[in-house]
Amino acid sequence: MKMSSTTTINDIEKNILMVSTKLFIDQGYDKTTIRQIAEAAGMGRGHLYYYFRKKEDILIHIFKQIINKIYDDVIERSNDTNEILLSYALIQCIYTYVLVYNEKLFRIYIQASDIEIVRREAQNILIDLCKKKSKEINHNISDKDICFSVTIGYAGECELLKRFYNGEKNFDIDSIVRSITSTRLLLLNIINHQEVNEIVDKAMIEAKKFDYHDAIKKLHFLNFR
Repeated sequence: MKMSSTTTINDIEKNILMVSTKLFIDQGYDKTTIRQIAEAAGMGRGHLYYYFRKKEDILIHIFKQIINKIYDDVIERSNDTNEILLSYALIQCIYTYVLVYNEKLFRIYIQASDIEIVRREAQNILIDLCKKKSKEINHNISDKDICFSVTIGYAGECELLKRFYNGEKNFDIDSIVRSITSTRLLLLNIINHQEVNEIVDKAMIEAKKFDYHDAIKKLHFLNFR
């Protein structure tokens, strides 16, 4: 991307994310350097550091964009904004399906799952979103339970999806989605097993109606198509 006087900060960030994603896909996250990203983006490393200080920051930003977009889409389509637990379950279901239904995005997720700082930041993003929704409707879910729900659920998600990605037997995606979502709901400590199962059943049905290709298109600047 050739810089000009009319190029905005938003345009530059999008270009950095786009070229970074392509490099991560083509040669792997570990083998991609800041120097290569800067060269592909048409800027010096010093200029790149103004936007992203580390390679991990770029990866974190990519997943923050994905999570926020899915969250916004789910809330926008929700018929009852007070159904926080259904929204919570639906976001988890859709997020997981979006990951596995796009091979390029899934590959980056697997690479990111091995990086502690990225895993921790992804958890923080999800925790903040859940706290925000809970406060919006004055729902009595403790911050501690939200943290446990997201942290333990995310750890299980990473392990199960890694096994699925590697083609291990007995790890089909629907069972993984059900297990992850059920665990997260139970750890909120406000409903019983039967209620969890009913919510997860409904969330998975609704998730199947979601247009995953459309979700990916909305992330077009990340070059996941």
